[in-house]
Amino acid sequence: MKNVANTLATSVGKGLVAGFAGTAAMTVSSSVEARLRHRAASSAPARATAKMLGIREFEDPIAEARFNDLSHWGYGT
Repeated sequence: MKNVANTLATSVGKGLVAGFAGTAAMTVSSSVEARLRHRAASSAPARATAKMLGIREFEDPIAEARFNDLSHWGYGT
């Protein structure tokens, strides 16, 4: 039973590392693309998460940006 738990924990850990690395690569590429095209960063992660959680709007743009970053890394990882 201990071996199964170790294997499961190792697999979950590898998946989290892979998700984090993939999200980092996606973040770099989309940031470069946004700068080249002179467009704002995407707010899709925040919109999707807010809709799922029933959040209608943010009063503070800084809070919305932080929420977007957390949503982006959470979904990605």
